Amino acid sequence: MSIFLLLLYAQPINTFSEENILIFADYLYAQKDYAAALNEYQRYEFLADSIRDDVPERIVDCLINLEMYDEALAKCNDINNEVKRRFTKGTVYFAAEQYDLSRTQLIDIGESYNKEANRIIGLSYAFEFRFQEAEEYLKLPRNKPTYKKPALGALCALFPGGGHWYCGRTGDGIFSLLLVSTTALLSYYYHHENEDIKYGICLGATGLFYIANIYGGINAVRNYNYYQNEKYLEEILENEK
Repeated sequence: MSIFLLLLYAQPINTFSEENILIFADYLYAQKDYAAALNEYQRYEFLADSIRDDVPERIVDCLINLEMYDEALAKCNDINNEVKRRFTKGTVYFAAEQYDLSRTQLIDIGESYNKEANRIIGLSYAFEFRFQEAEEYLKLPRNKPTYKKPALGALCALFPGGGHWYCGRTGDGIFSLLLVSTTALLSYYYHHENEDIKYGICLGATGLFYIANIYGGINAVRNYNYYQNEKYLEEILENEK
């Protein structure tokens, strides 16, 4: 960047003319220095009598990369072409993870943007783990995720650790089994020894650990299913590169 500046200042021209400001802004944009590029594009807009057609789009892209989504949406209104404006708004909403609003802008957008719009719509469904809808717009990997059933996880968890074993989490299952069985054995021991206070404490702990074991079994299923979705989403994103 320093070499570019030296060359620019070495020329016997006005380096602060509209044209040269735009050249410098394009250079910064190409270097992905979005904050600096945004400043230069805005300075160009302030000084120029007429604006190059793609400048508003580049400003929007800078704002997206800077995660300034509200400003990006407002800037979309400066795009003259209605179809291009809708498409750009759709990409802003997608970047902001407002997927429903993104799809509203992109559905039936027109032939010129149809292919890329369908890709973004498909990805928006994929990010919501709605793979059946995503498949209408994208070619998805063949190996779809397989899920565990929370109700079956809870049923398995009636035996301490069973919910975790159902999800393949052997270590957590053994820990739950040991925790519940240890407090249960202590409860039995103190009851046999007529130590009522210790018996009551251990019995209460056994009940709490047992309930936590059932909840943990259900949660293990949810985590398993979420991991399967995340793994499949990564495959989709890899295919879309």
